[in-house]
Parts: sequence; C-alpha cells; structure tokens
Amino acid sequence: MIALLLPALDAGAGEVRTEEQVILDPEGKTVEITPALRARLGLFPEVEDFQGARLFRGEDQTYVLELTYQRQGQRWRQRQSLSPAAVDSLRLDLRRRLALPPVGLQFDQSGRGEFILDQILLSLFAYGPAINVMLDLDGLRPALASHMLTTTTSFYLPYRLTQRRSVTPAHRQLAQFGGTRGIIYGLLLADLAAEKGRTSRSDGATVLGSAALGSFLGFKGVDWRRSTHGQAELWAVMGDFGLLGGLGTSYATGLYERGGARRLGDGLALLSSGAGLYAGDWLAQHRDYTRGDAYVLRAGGILGALMALPLVDATRVDSKRAHVGGAVAGAVAGIGLSDHLLQKQDFTFGQGLIISGGELAGALLGLGLTYLADTGGHFDDLAYFGSAAAGGLGGFALTFRVFSE
Repeated sequence: MIALLLPALDAGAGEVRTEEQVILDPEGKTVEITPALRARLGLFPEVEDFQGARLFRGEDQTYVLELTYQRQGQRWRQRQSLSPAAVDSLRLDLRRRLALPPVGLQFDQSGRGEFILDQILLSLFAYGPAINVMLDLDGLRPALASHMLTTTTSFYLPYRLTQRRSVTPAHRQLAQFGGTRGIIYGLLLADLAAEKGRTSRSDGATVLGSAALGSFLGFKGVDWRRSTHGQAELWAVMGDFGLLGGLGTSYATGLYERGGARRLGDGLALLSSGAGLYAGDWLAQHRDYTRGDAYVLRAGGILGALMALPLVDATRVDSKRAHVGGAVAGAVAGIGLSDHLLQKQDFTFGQGLIISGGELAGALLGLGLTYLADTGGHFDDLAYFGSAAAGGLGGFALTFRVFSE
C-alpha cells in the first residue's frame, strides 16, 4: 500500500529540504532550549506558552531557528532563517547567559563585606578562645598561634563560600544574630542537659559549635523565608525580647534561686526565645516591616519595661524579682502597642534610630533633672524611675510624631 502511495507523493511534492539538528552553545552541551532553561536564561520573553527552541542546519549550510509553543490548545512552530554570523552571535549570547546567575536570582553581595567582618570578629572573641580552651593550650605562643590561624580561617572560609552566591544585608543581619545569640542558646542547652556539671572543655566546644551553627542557620533562614533586611531585623528584635523575657521570668519566679529548678529556668528561657523568634517570623509574614520599624518596635518594648518600673515601685514591694517581672510584662505591652502604632506607619532606618535616640535622650534628661533636684539625696527609687519613664515616653512620642505620616 505504501509503495502505491510513493509515486503519488513524489508527483505532488514540492522542494524537499533536509536539515540536521545542531548544538546551540559553543561548548556543545545545549541541544535544545527547554522551558526551564528558557526561564533561567530569560530568553524569548515575548513567546507565550513556550515549549522549546532548536537549531537546524541545511545541506546548503544555512540555519533555521525553530520555536515551538502552544496557542489555543494547539502546537505551533515558528521558523526563522539565520545567517552564520547571526548563529555565532546567538551562541555567544547563550554562553554569556549560561555563565550568569539565573534570571531573578542575580547575586546581591551588598552584605558580604560586613558578613565576613562579623565572622572575623566572632573568631577573635568566640571561635579562637573556644578552641584554645578545648585544646587546653598552655603558654602564650601556642595560644596566640592558634588564635591567628583560627582568625585566618574565619576570613578564608566565608570568603570562598560566598563567592558565587547572594549575601544581602538580611543574610548578614541574621547570621550575626545567630552567631552571637547562638552562644547563649548553646550554653543554656548545655546547662539544661548537664546533670553533673560542665567542664571548661565542654563549654569551649559548646561556644564554638553553637556560634558556627547559629551563624549558618541565621544565614540560611533568610533563604528559607526569603526575608528582607527589615524582616531579618524584626526576627533579631523579637528573638532578643524572647530571650530576655524568658530569663527575666525565670528570675522573677525564683527558678534560678532553687537549685533543682535551675534547669527549668534554662528551659523556660529557651522556650521563650523560640516563641520570640516565631512571633518575629509571624509579624514578618503579616506586616510590612522596614528596618526602621523594627528599631521603633525595640524602642517601644524598652519603653514599656521602663514605664512598668515606677508602677511596681509604687506598690512599695521591695523585691528585685517583682521589678524584673514587671519589666517583662511592661515590655510585652510595649511591643504590642508599638506594633499597633506601626501598622499605619513606615519608618526609614535613620528615622528608627532617631526615635530610639529620642527615647534614650528623654529618659536621661528626666534622670538628670531629678538628680539635680535631689540635692539632699532624699528622693527614692520611685522618683528616679518615674522621671526616667516620663522622659523616655516624651522623647519617644515627640520623635514618633515628627516622622509620622
């Protein structure tokens, strides 16, 4: 049957063109541009429902670029003749694009320098001393040599590992937070797990491991949550409040004053810190926080703690635990109120600093005036706490109002 059809086909056929599919890039690795590769390289943005692109060469050494795409449920092809010079230009453009980061994921290394500097500082004050303690190095020469080698490594490794990836200010922010606070978390965990006490060597290993792990998790957290700099700053602020709130609650409830309950206090501090980080992540996903907003939120929490002190002192309860507990409660209230105020405001980093500075200046002004007025030294704590709280509130309110929309 086929043999009977061939003569008819030959009789009605036009010119027959024979083509060979050829490679697209100069290295000979790309035979076809798939939808995934097209998206990565940013090619053919005008073609909707792109399916593929291939290059063919005819027997006469002319080239044809064939694009396939979908339209109204049907598969379409678009073929464009190319000169050898145009093919060379296409291949050079492909090689250039293949050497670049994926479209939409270009490297942003604006935070890389500070990130590397932070790791050097961590080495000077954490990694280096921890390694010396772990190795039990005696004498100045071996300890100093170890410290220098550790610091050199803390420059080289971050430098090499971040050569071909983004390191934004958000990466730097959370890596710094994780590296420094991670030391505290690690020591709390070690204290929580140790039933028979800790040794200096184990503490050295804890400091080294928790600082390095904290830096890594903080850095990767930005990738996992796609955090902006403002969101990263918010994480750090809420993590600090969570940690301090947990430690303060443990102290206020007397857990650290009862031998057997100390580990409960450590556990409470860790849980509270985790709750603070979770709250920071939740706020970051549900609010539009800038870095300046995060600074204002921190100032609001501190102001809340400061304003709680004269209220506790007014009850005439002479107890440090009562003051710490009141400060924790005040900080929570201050954070809640500040978050409410920030829902309709956006502050720049500079404005956030000025508001924080205004609060500090107002509190110091109140303390200074009270100290000058207390010529006989008869004022009690209530007078000083009250004046500091009033001054801080005034400074915060005035600067907040100046920059409010």
